[in-house]
Amino acid sequence: MNLPIDLELLKKREEIPIKLAELSYRNSEQAVILLRKWGEKKSPVSVLHKEICDYINREGVKA
Repeated sequence: MNLPIDLELLKKREEIPIKLAELSYRNSEQAVILLRKWGEKKSPVSVLHKEICDYINREGVKA
């Protein structure tokens, strides 16, 4: 583990499940796809966070 811990990365990691829940109300299929990507660790946290935010913005969900 690298110290000090990147607080921005930690914040993004904390926001991912909240944002996935928000997205699931508008586009549950895409939310499940992104949830699987997160659970299977197929994408870095920052990249996944941006992807989720992009979908939220496209779907008109308040972030």
